[in-house]
Amino acid sequence: MQEKALLQSKKEKIINNLKKDILKIREELGLAPTNFEIVDINLDGKVLTIYTKNRTDKSVIIGPGGWVVGKLREKLKDKFNIEIIKVEDYTDVLLFKERVKLIKSLFNERKIQTICDYFLSDNVLKTDNKVVCIVQCQYDLYSLSILSKIFNVKAITYDFPALVPKMTKNKITTFINENNIDHEFISLNISKEELTDIIKNFPCGFLKDKIIGDFKGVVFTSCLDCRIFKHEKGMLINFFKLFPLKMRKDEKYLNYCPLCIQSCKLRQNSEKFIKKIVEEVYVGFKEPTDATEEILSVVKAWRR
Repeated sequence: MQEKALLQSKKEKIINNLKKDILKIREELGLAPTNFEIVDINLDGKVLTIYTKNRTDKSVIIGPGGWVVGKLREKLKDKFNIEIIKVEDYTDVLLFKERVKLIKSLFNERKIQTICDYFLSDNVLKTDNKVVCIVQCQYDLYSLSILSKIFNVKAITYDFPALVPKMTKNKITTFINENNIDHEFISLNISKEELTDIIKNFPCGFLKDKIIGDFKGVVFTSCLDCRIFKHEKGMLINFFKLFPLKMRKDEKYLNYCPLCIQSCKLRQNSEKFIKKIVEEVYVGFKEPTDATEEILSVVKAWRR
C-alpha cells in the first residue's frame, strides 16, 4: 500500500509539471490560456500516454496542427527519453475496457481470454502459448507488438512483390530485429490471372484460405473481412476488429496494401474501402483526422 501511495504521489507531481509545461508552450505559441485536466498518464518504454477528462481537454493538449504536443515531446525527449506522446480521452479507455469485459463473457477460447486478462489487469505475465501473427500491411506491427507481450509469437509475412513492396519489407525486418521476434518470409506465388481477380474482387481477406492451409491453431491476421473465423484446424482472429484500440500513425505504421489501392480504382471497391475506414472510426479504432488522411492518400494513388 505504501509503494502504491508513493507511486501515485510521484505520478501527481509529473502530471502537475506536464500541465505547467503545456500552459507555457501554449503561451509561447500565442494560444489562449485554457483550463484542462489530465486524469492519468502511462509511460511504456519511449511512449508517454496522457489521458484527459474529455475530448475538449485532449484538443487543448494537442493544439492546432499538433504544435503543442509536438513541442512537449521535444521538451521531454532528453529528460525522459520519450519519442512518442499519445493523448487519449479517458472515456475511450473506459469504453474499451467495457468492450473487453463483454468479449471475455462471450468467448471461451483460452487465448482470447488471456488477451482480455492482459487488457483488464496490470499484472498479467507472458505465457508460453504459441500463436502465429501474419504481418503484411498497415497496423500488423501494432498487433504483433501487443501479442508478443502476451504469447510466444511466430510472425509470418507472405512475400510477393506486388503485396509487400521494399519499403514495407524493410520496416518489417527492422521491427523484427529490434524486438527479437521469430519471423519468416514465405514465398507466395500468384499468377497474373489470380492477381487480376484479387484486385477486381477487393483484396481484404484474400489470404484467408492460404493461411488456413498453411497453419493450424490460433492465427492473427488483419487480412480477414470479419472478426473471427473458425475452421477445422483452428481459428483466425482479426485482432483490431475484435479489440479496436485507438491507433495513431507513427514509425510502426506500414503502407496500405498495394493491391487494395489498385483495387480502389474500381468504383465499387473504393466505396468498400471508404466504408471500412468509416467503420474503424465509428468503433474508436482510428482518429477522424488519420482516417481522412488515409482516404485522401489512397484517392491520390488512384489518380497516378
